Amino acid sequence: MRPERVTQSHDVGKVIPAAPTRRRGPQGVVPSLHNDARCHYLAGNIPEALRILDKVFAPDGTWAGKGFQPAACLRETALLRAWCLIETKQHDGCRQWLEMAQQLGYLEMDDRSAAVLELNILLFEEQYTLVQDRTEELLSSYSGQPGLDQAELKLLLGASLRWQGFAEAAVTHVEHASLAFGFLQEPGREAVATNFLGWTFLTMGKLDEARRWFEKSLQINSGLGAKLRLAQNHQNLAIVCYKQGHYQQAIDLLDKELELTENQPDMMCRAQIALGNVKRLQGDHMAARGSLLEAYSLAAETGLAREEALAMEFLGDVFRDEGQPNEAVRYYQRGMKVARQLAPRGDIVMELLRREGECLDLDGRHEEALHVLNDALQLCREVGDRFETAVTLRCLGVNAANLGRWKQATDHLRSALEGLAALGARHETMLTRHHLAQVLTRQIDTGNAGAKTARLLDEAWKLALSAQQTHGELGSGPMSPAIDDLVTNLAQRKFAGQETAKLPGVFSARRAPSSRVIATSRAMQDVLCRCDGFAGYDNPVLITGESGVGKELLARRIHEISVRGNKPLIRVACSSSSPSVLAREIFGQLASRGGQPQFLPGLLSQAEGGTLLLSGIEDLPRQLQDKLMRLFQESVYRAEGNARDRRCNVRIIATTREDLGGLVAQGRFRANLHFRLRLMSVPVPALREHPEDLIPLLEHFLARLEGSSLRARSLFDFQALEAMAIHQWPGNVAEVEAVAQQAWMNRNLGRPVVLRRVEGPLQATLEFTDNSDQNNATGAASVNEQVIRSSHPSGMTWSALMALIERADGNKSKVARHLGISRITLYRWLEQLAPGS
Repeated sequence: MRPERVTQSHDVGKVIPAAPTRRRGPQGVVPSLHNDARCHYLAGNIPEALRILDKVFAPDGTWAGKGFQPAACLRETALLRAWCLIETKQHDGCRQWLEMAQQLGYLEMDDRSAAVLELNILLFEEQYTLVQDRTEELLSSYSGQPGLDQAELKLLLGASLRWQGFAEAAVTHVEHASLAFGFLQEPGREAVATNFLGWTFLTMGKLDEARRWFEKSLQINSGLGAKLRLAQNHQNLAIVCYKQGHYQQAIDLLDKELELTENQPDMMCRAQIALGNVKRLQGDHMAARGSLLEAYSLAAETGLAREEALAMEFLGDVFRDEGQPNEAVRYYQRGMKVARQLAPRGDIVMELLRREGECLDLDGRHEEALHVLNDALQLCREVGDRFETAVTLRCLGVNAANLGRWKQATDHLRSALEGLAALGARHETMLTRHHLAQVLTRQIDTGNAGAKTARLLDEAWKLALSAQQTHGELGSGPMSPAIDDLVTNLAQRKFAGQETAKLPGVFSARRAPSSRVIATSRAMQDVLCRCDGFAGYDNPVLITGESGVGKELLARRIHEISVRGNKPLIRVACSSSSPSVLAREIFGQLASRGGQPQFLPGLLSQAEGGTLLLSGIEDLPRQLQDKLMRLFQESVYRAEGNARDRRCNVRIIATTREDLGGLVAQGRFRANLHFRLRLMSVPVPALREHPEDLIPLLEHFLARLEGSSLRARSLFDFQALEAMAIHQWPGNVAEVEAVAQQAWMNRNLGRPVVLRRVEGPLQATLEFTDNSDQNNATGAASVNEQVIRSSHPSGMTWSALMALIERADGNKSKVARHLGISRITLYRWLEQLAPGS
């Protein structure tokens, strides 16, 4: 994670100058007050510093004291007041004060320190290119002895380059500034520069180097007693800790930061983003979502564009980890719109591209994912981020394996493992070892490993054991079952002396599938009996039905309880590519590598011994139908560009949403292929044909989301249940799952769960509506309805929050815990929705 601003100020990353200590002028009233104000400034007590400075300047900007004061002394005091205004986010006020100071003669029109100050404001406004251009121009015209202004300009230049993604170039300028501040005895500014160096090295993936600079900044700020800057040091160290896998240490540091920044929404926002990501890594998705939603709300309220993009990025990660890649991509794309406006080739764009490619690959869109991941890798190398480069290589390795390119897959994964291990990124190293062990196991299962089988098995075994050990050291997390299953699988192979696991000799109806199918109705029970009966054979199976009825779930059930259940089930989307690309994807191809022909296996090779699922076979191109027919008849196929037949042991299951007999009549589908498929067909009825399964399905999805039983009647009112009963459910079971997800999310976010049937021009739809009109009278009668806002950036409404408070018997702390936010945040939301309430 990379929060936008990274220096020791209220706004991390905006390089705010401290008042120079060496320019103090003659003794007198103003110098004394200036020094007092500066001490408070260095300690981070900006309100007190401004209160002292108000004794120096009247409201109209004129000097409030008596007697003559030297111009140099007034200049330094005027600049200190401007810097205090920036610290408190009063940017317009700072600009007005600088103009007033110039009019009153405290500052010259071409004052270099005033120009530095203006550049800091532009950096806050995220005008990075403009800051770079103006800073380089000022540095080129700089003459005389090096001083504070030159050091500030070098720091500004480094900051502008860093936020544009040029980390390597930024280091030189920031190191120069850090050394200069130390030489000039400016500890506050030295702490800023060292902190910024830490973030720059973190961007480059040098975690130990980053931690060293962060700890140096923490030491300096501890000596100064700068409370808010210490809070920022805590956050930066926490980010290094969770990247190194020290999750609890990271949480402790972030909790300390939140204690120190109770009234600083920007710093609280970044702390909540970091906290949400740590909770996600621990597998606590609900708590992670609560922290990230609060961060997004704060970012939207205060106009923190970078933090808004980061909140979207990590919310997408939560959905990805929950197995919802399509939903994750939506969040990544929302974050991308904001990130590209900030820096089109910056670090957030780089991270979002990698995440989008990873989710496309998870969704089976392997070729599309490859293009996105290659773009991400190119940007990683431009930015110089070693950590993100290694993670992207890991994703490319998994993608290559999904495309059957085993050599490329293992090369990418080994490069990623080497890079991540060198960086000390324990969590990502664990993931990479797990993925590499999986890929080696899949390569063995294809039967193409040959004499390397024993060596690959041994390597996979050691990698899986290492991943399991690291996972145990890191603590709880979502990867435990997958890693444990892989270790068990490899142990059975290794210690049974079998490089590839033997298939069970006979079919056993007692083997229970892992994919549960809800079948209360007689119609669906008949479907399950049909599937379970077909599982005992090796012939092709055709599953027909409308979109969303669960055809692929039934295909998985047939596979899992068959004799092939411990072998791969490989899915092919028949409409996902052009005929030539799809042919290479399924059958593989013969390519030339180094002047030598080399066979690149396809999905058939991956499914060896298992099942190939042809999803949407009605879209299979005619020329591939011919090759598939030969596979049915002779169990042989030819790779693209190869004249040699290859034999395979694969069962075919196909799904279709259309009438294949009608397609045969139109000449779009081979009649003999249709005949082969229909010998074992499973017609799946639409949900409207077995409505008695509706409530069991709804409660099944709710229970899966909740982690325990959750009754539909406890969540939906009578009108909602009645609307669902008469609804036609054109989306079938998939639509029921979507309704359950929305209802569960609304309840857990405190939003109203009001589902109503809305008549449309073509067909009626089910929609969630706001019940504020019904609930305004409950708990809100004393609030003027004209001042209650309809909604909050978090998605909350007044009526929803009041309903939550009422259900908790007025216990606002309990409501805050339920929403995953602090009690202070809950009070702020209530005040924003109904000022004065």
